[in-house]
Amino acid sequence: MTDGVAINHVGLSVPDIDAAIEWYGSVLGFRVVTPPAEMDTADPQLGAALEEMMGPRTKRFRMAHMISGNGVGLQLFEYLDPHSRPPADPEAFWEHGFFHLCVTDPDPEGLSARIAESGGRSGSVWRQIPGNDYAAAYCADPFGNVIEINSHGYEETRKFLTVDD
Repeated sequence: MTDGVAINHVGLSVPDIDAAIEWYGSVLGFRVVTPPAEMDTADPQLGAALEEMMGPRTKRFRMAHMISGNGVGLQLFEYLDPHSRPPADPEAFWEHGFFHLCVTDPDPEGLSARIAESGGRSGSVWRQIPGNDYAAAYCADPFGNVIEINSHGYEETRKFLTVDD
């Protein structure tokens, strides 16, 4: 078995790309690698590709790229036509599709507090696995997107959660 393919980036729709860049930069330490650019499906060079990728109803949007501390990208989208709108039920996590972004921070309590102080929603920090210091919390950015915090990297977390047969 191979290691599989690497995650390159995650795309996230936000109502205000400039506010999102500020928030993800100041709170999570992500940095901008491509500043916001407006994209239009009427563009003679890119339009056909954009329409195929975004669907025929999308006409204009702004897009930017950020990068996390371990090199995984975050691609932000602010839809202008049609305009971004929140989901009908932002807590319907059982619906299909992505529902959270997980970051690693050795101080989940501290990051949860910074998220709340910056306009997001903090969450309880859970330490449910006996015999180790693994901790996790579910918070949200100011736009309602769920941010999970893990105290350990994914490989280490997987060891905590694996059940031996």
